[in-house]
Amino acid sequence: ELIARACRSGALNPGDVVYMSSVTDPYQPVERRLGLTRTVLEAILDSGVQPRLTIQTRSPLVTRDIGLFERFEKLRVNVTITTDSEDVRRRYEPRCPSIRARIKAAAALSAAGVRIGVSISPMLPVKDAEAFGAMLADLRADEYATQYLKPGRSQFAAGTSAEALRQVREDGWGVCEYRQAREVLARILGDERPLLEGVAGFAPA
Repeated sequence: ELIARACRSGALNPGDVVYMSSVTDPYQPVERRLGLTRTVLEAILDSGVQPRLTIQTRSPLVTRDIGLFERFEKLRVNVTITTDSEDVRRRYEPRCPSIRARIKAAAALSAAGVRIGVSISPMLPVKDAEAFGAMLADLRADEYATQYLKPGRSQFAAGTSAEALRQVREDGWGVCEYRQAREVLARILGDERPLLEGVAGFAPA
């Protein structure tokens, strides 16, 4: 009700940019039980206000809300897919959904007509850049974006932990290796699907 009142009061206007969200995934595991993100989406729709909405997530749970996404005029769901390797995913993102589950979710969104982006951010060590690029191209996303790991400014800001930075040094995944993998992805995606980098990949829907 508070969200709905805020929308009706003019706190949110048509065309405003809404980003869900830069630090905390809006589809945390608890969302399955509480439905807070779904409640926010429903309140925005009920208000009649149509913002430019971008949703950023690693979670396959996002597919639950396809029916709501279809009611937004300007919406993109960015799915974060950081590597092609489950071994790497388990090393750096042990509590996050599998790469296969994220690919499947992105494909389901795209098949439903929901605009998607693929955020390879931060790009973790990649085992087979050629195969990874082909897999990403098959998703036919509106945009693709990469970013190398960067230290977080604080516990409340997006960034890479000191532990992860130590791990990439151990794994020999430096800026040079990132650049080489990025060049392969860019070549496979081609001119029709330009590969963005950094903040350019977080443009509004």
